[in-house]
Amino acid sequence: MIELPSYFQKRLQEDEEIVAFVRPFGLVYFWWFFLGIVLLFSAFYYLFFFLQIGWLGQIILLGLVVLGIFVLLKTIIVWRFTAVVITNKRIIDFDQKGVFARQISEAPFANIQDISLEQNGFWAVALKFGTIKIQTAGSQNVLELEHVRYPRDLHDLLVELHQRYQSQSREQTGQSPIASDPAVQEFVKIIEQAKEEVGEERVKQALNQWLANNANDQEEK
Repeated sequence: MIELPSYFQKRLQEDEEIVAFVRPFGLVYFWWFFLGIVLLFSAFYYLFFFLQIGWLGQIILLGLVVLGIFVLLKTIIVWRFTAVVITNKRIIDFDQKGVFARQISEAPFANIQDISLEQNGFWAVALKFGTIKIQTAGSQNVLELEHVRYPRDLHDLLVELHQRYQSQSREQTGQSPIASDPAVQEFVKIIEQAKEEVGEERVKQALNQWLANNANDQEEK
């Protein structure tokens, strides 16, 4: 069984089974970590020089130390609290954007419409990391799992879990594949809402007119 840090464990439901726990590829934070080290090294390397030039040097020295520690601390926090938790029901994306800024997004398998893989650049392909994009029904926003290691394997896993969830849902409800499609379900919701707003008769007339026009277009082709 996969053990999760308590921070991520709190978001899970009792009946959920953890399938995978994925952190961003650590090397994508290399330059930020390197910058923090350079700032601290510069501060201590020129320590006596800054102390000799008086209060201005002391301010610069203090600024380098504080900035270096902040950059290192931010890099460690962002990496530690950014992760993707995949369960048998949904995908939860924990995105730590800064020391005091975070975002948690989720995509239930019931609402997923498309899962795509993106790798840009030589290093992404050579070091095998990339971004998984997940489009959900009824939303214009795309859930992005950024800088994950071995994205092809993760993409295949998500596709398999999505298909398995759909099959289980159809077996439990007895629905056909078309009826259980999230896009079809969203269309049905729109029709029901239209019935409430303009009346069932007006909706039927509009649908019949659309079907007639579509049939005419097919005959002309």
